Amino acid sequence: MFKRILLIVLLLSALSGVKAMGKPDIIIGGINFKSLIESDSDPYGDFKVLAIPIKRAGNLIIVEAQLDSVGGNFVLDTGAPYLILNSTYFRGLPKIKEQESGGINGRSSNTFTAIVHNLSLGFDLHYDRLVADVTDLSGIENSKQIKILGLLGTRLFAKLAITVDISKNLLYIHKLDKNGDILPGEKVFDKPDVKTTFKCMNDVMFIKGNVNDKSIWFAFDTGAETNMLDLHVSKKIIKSLQVINRNNVLGVGGKSYEIIYASFNKLNIDGYTFPNNRVLVSNLENIGKFYGYTFDGILGYDFFARGIFTINFAKKEFEMYIYTHH
Repeated sequence: MFKRILLIVLLLSALSGVKAMGKPDIIIGGINFKSLIESDSDPYGDFKVLAIPIKRAGNLIIVEAQLDSVGGNFVLDTGAPYLILNSTYFRGLPKIKEQESGGINGRSSNTFTAIVHNLSLGFDLHYDRLVADVTDLSGIENSKQIKILGLLGTRLFAKLAITVDISKNLLYIHKLDKNGDILPGEKVFDKPDVKTTFKCMNDVMFIKGNVNDKSIWFAFDTGAETNMLDLHVSKKIIKSLQVINRNNVLGVGGKSYEIIYASFNKLNIDGYTFPNNRVLVSNLENIGKFYGYTFDGILGYDFFARGIFTINFAKKEFEMYIYTHH
């Protein structure tokens, strides 16, 4: 059990270490970095809904994509704000700005921002120009024994909707009409068990939920292999958890911090109660600093694997059809 916990923590550290970087108010050499970010090209392609096979590396969702002449595996990661590239394969890109990244167990450097061209998903969805961060993702590759070119973050889908069906290993990418709705007849499911709105801040999704009747904010993260709760959430929540295991993990700089693996019975989203939930409990302060917002927890694979979910990024709506409910 401890090995599994440690692997999840290391993976979350690697993923969170590149999130919410590139604060959009920096001017370097007369270049407005915010303008660069906002000038990402719109996606285009001749489709109404695009069905893309997904692979699994542990609990990560892997999508094949092509960037210029380089094709391979990308992690679908709604916890990342935009496109993140692995420096192992893209370190030669021209640099716009040096970055610093922060994760669950400390900070790292050697990250930079670049402009890339010609990203394609499923042969039919294309982007001509994107701003990306380039950083070391070798921790993910080593833990999963799979080549990872990068992470596909939320901004890529800002004018689209996506549906993920884990049971069929399919990712659906939906075009939207002028009102921001999925085109008629193209929904994967019509009667969701859960339908809620979310906030999108610094291109990170935040969903409001309840844990054992206490209201808290979660980051929704398809790149997180498990749910997480922050150590500093209300004592009422912490006391209601059933501890399964606890261990000390050595972080950056030799600092030790505690990881608690626990369970709780009631997670409520939009009036629907999910029973038998498991979480890692740790200090999420470093991730919050780089998100730019304080939050209470992360909804990861343990949550979204319970059903088919749709995210409409334009309307900021989240819907979920629960497998076991029917």
